[in-house]
Amino acid sequence: MIDYTMDIFYIIVSSVAIIILILILTYIGINMTYYKGKVAYPPHSATCPDTWTVASDSSSCLIPAANSVNAGKLYDSNGKLIANNKTTYGLNITTNSINFTDAGWTAGGLSAQCSQKAWANQMGIMWDGISNYNKC
Repeated sequence: MIDYTMDIFYIIVSSVAIIILILILTYIGINMTYYKGKVAYPPHSATCPDTWTVASDSSSCLIPAANSVNAGKLYDSNGKLIANNKTTYGLNITTNSINFTDAGWTAGGLSAQCSQKAWANQMGIMWDGISNYNKC
């Protein structure tokens, strides 16, 4: 005679484990969906746009040359800087730098990140943590 008690034990244990797994995965999925829109991503942003360098005073970023990577639409076809203080807050033409901590970035009622995101997207500049910011 064949003893089926061990087979029944394995079936019961496997069934309970699968049910617990389904419940845990459902709980995790619901929590991920609920908290998805509440967390800013990415949580940290770079000080300057990609490939730009921080100025010696460490409060501004140096604008790259016209033919450099990630210069975006800051220059016209002749290589002349077209950015101005009305469209680019914190711009210093003499040092060819932009201070991204300037109060003008928050003047329009938006957060600094949202203003900088709009500016970066308009100018065609990639900026990790700003051009892909999700809370605007």
